[in-house]
Amino acid sequence: MENVTPAVTINTTSHDEDAMAIATKMHWISSVVFGTIFMVIGLTGNSLSVLVWRRKAMRSSTGTYLIAQAVADSGLLAFFFITDTIKMIWPEIAKSYVYGSFFSYVGYPIFFLFVVCSIWLTVGVTVDRYIQVCWIMHAKTMCNDRRANVGIGIITCLCFIVNLPHFMTFKPIADDMRGPEEDAFSYTDFGAGEGSMRYEFWVHCMFLVLVPWATIFMLNMLIIRKVARTNRKMEEKRSSFASEKVKRSESQITRILLTVTFTFLVLIALQCITQCFFMLKEAKGDRRIINEAFAVAKLGIVINSSINFFLYCLTGKRFRKELGYVLFHHCACARKRFYMRDSTTGDSTNSSIDKSKSLTGSSKF
Repeated sequence: MENVTPAVTINTTSHDEDAMAIATKMHWISSVVFGTIFMVIGLTGNSLSVLVWRRKAMRSSTGTYLIAQAVADSGLLAFFFITDTIKMIWPEIAKSYVYGSFFSYVGYPIFFLFVVCSIWLTVGVTVDRYIQVCWIMHAKTMCNDRRANVGIGIITCLCFIVNLPHFMTFKPIADDMRGPEEDAFSYTDFGAGEGSMRYEFWVHCMFLVLVPWATIFMLNMLIIRKVARTNRKMEEKRSSFASEKVKRSESQITRILLTVTFTFLVLIALQCITQCFFMLKEAKGDRRIINEAFAVAKLGIVINSSINFFLYCLTGKRFRKELGYVLFHHCACARKRFYMRDSTTGDSTNSSIDKSKSLTGSSKF
């Protein structure tokens, strides 16, 4: 019996070390390589989305929600880079007390605040669209910029309250309280305890991921059913050309809704399932492996915050039209200003030359 126990311990330790090495390598690839790429793409796309949704032709309560979501997604991407990617590129920064304080009190909790806001703003957009399609008589009074701004404010406040435990998860460690190779932040008693684990599982996984997705899915199905019923009733009164046009319109709406919904499902589910799976096995495993696995799973959130612009372009003809106007109008204006400046400079140069010639000619006489 004495010879069996050490062998089991060695094998378990070796297995944990191999799993930790794989998780760390995957974390580096997902954070540094893919994280940086999607951050650049996402920040660019979200900026263009804001410019398009702010245009007068696109202005609506839905556009207001989508602007807020683009801002939340941009914040999520920026804080992901600051709190995750930078640590992988430059590990020494984690040993700075300044960075440890920032990570504990600002970076880590604000990143999750943007995550929660992005998810629930998607719910807000879906509710707004549901009212406009299924409650047409109430759409004018319930769907306007003022109510949209109120809804965004309520969502942000509730998300901040629900996210408060993340502000108590980490704490900074002074230089004289740790070794030179140790990070300048660590878990608090709450962050290392059962309370944090239960919060992450029940509140974050269940309430902040599964409930929003189920709500979005059901509302989108109701919208699709309403559109289909309305078009079937009107089909008999339309010409064959108009009927075919309605079918194409219905197909486009269905494609938009299903694309956004199932993209959200797949990418957010990646994060939720991975986190919940490893947290349930935490008693038998190593929390370091859980953290690394969750860091990889966060890539699903990053991708979801990076591709909305492309989904709008892919499924929205009107969005593409307004985007083209924004891009080419600004380019045309820039060229026009350049040519006007060049023309003005040329005119003044010619005037100076003519003036000098006249003076030279007069001196000859």
